[in-house]
Amino acid sequence: MSKAEPPKDSLLNMAAFLPVSHSNGPGRRAVVWVQGCNRNCPGCFNQEMRHFADKELIAVRELAGRILAIEGIEGVTFSGGEPFEQAKSLAELAEKLADSGLTVVLFTGYTFDELAAGNNSDWQRLLAVTDLLVAGPYEKTLPAQDYLRTSANQQLLFLSDKLKRHPDIAGYQGQTAEIIVDAAGKVIVTGFDKIF
Repeated sequence: MSKAEPPKDSLLNMAAFLPVSHSNGPGRRAVVWVQGCNRNCPGCFNQEMRHFADKELIAVRELAGRILAIEGIEGVTFSGGEPFEQAKSLAELAEKLADSGLTVVLFTGYTFDELAAGNNSDWQRLLAVTDLLVAGPYEKTLPAQDYLRTSANQQLLFLSDKLKRHPDIAGYQGQTAEIIVDAAGKVIVTGFDKIF
């Protein structure tokens, strides 16, 4: 009788990773940007993340370990690219992180109605572990200065109660951006750059 092979780790095609951010969701969060998006929103902030090219292919288990090793974070934010293009791997990652007490914020170009009607079990699995969903395509003609929304058509949807009363959400008006200089001198600008 042959031994069954252990299940293979899912891989995530990651465009970028930031261990700590204060402007990509409430509190202190890690941020994972995925590579690839077919939404093609005019004026997209992350044009370089739209193409379906391999960037950093990383095993979900490895990325979960990297995130869980970061001290003092409250959760993780998924952005992109389009997270629902990699829903299976992100759902697996989000489940591991949620089991350790982290919250999940997810930015998507899809509307909630599109996601709900999508008849995609991986999408539903990812939605089930998401605490705060920022949903809807970026619309350049509908500018917004609301917390986490870049255009007025986008919705902030609390899919759980975990973040509803977070002080960053309850008391915040407007948008934020961060300028980070890492140890190697690399400058990272994140958040909502239209405020510069």
